[in-house]
Amino acid sequence: MVMPTVLRVGKYRFFFFSGEGNEPAHIHVDSGDDYAKFWLDPVQAVRSVGYSANELNRLRKIVVKNGNYSRTNGMNTLVTKKSIPMASEVWFDTDKLYVRLLDGREISAPLEWFPRLRDATNAQRKKWRLIGRGIGIHWPDIDEDVSVESLLK
Repeated sequence: MVMPTVLRVGKYRFFFFSGEGNEPAHIHVDSGDDYAKFWLDPVQAVRSVGYSANELNRLRKIVVKNGNYSRTNGMNTLVTKKSIPMASEVWFDTDKLYVRLLDGREISAPLEWFPRLRDATNAQRKKWRLIGRGIGIHWPDIDEDVSVESLLK
């Protein structure tokens, strides 16, 4: 089974979001509130929240150094210039994941779409954090990552 987290270097976690579809190869990076996304061919930053130019350059070098490993795990992404939907809150009922967006919208998705979340305990589901100030959601106990954009597709 391929896990969303593919590499950890210091405070940085390199990963992919579950269910992103058939889009160009990429990898995501986060460290707390900071987030970046890199195309893999050629390696270049396509989105960043919170990282300085120096840090992005350091991250790019890590991606280049570990590029073969990252590509084998099927990273994909879509680059857009439009406003990015951001999550602010997450909750569950018996069969759905709910996300409140910063703009006030509430979206939901069946837990069946996310087997790790479906099979997780309530305590594991409640232990989440935002990636990149809301671009995605990470559940550390089950190593699951979901992007807000993928929920809106």
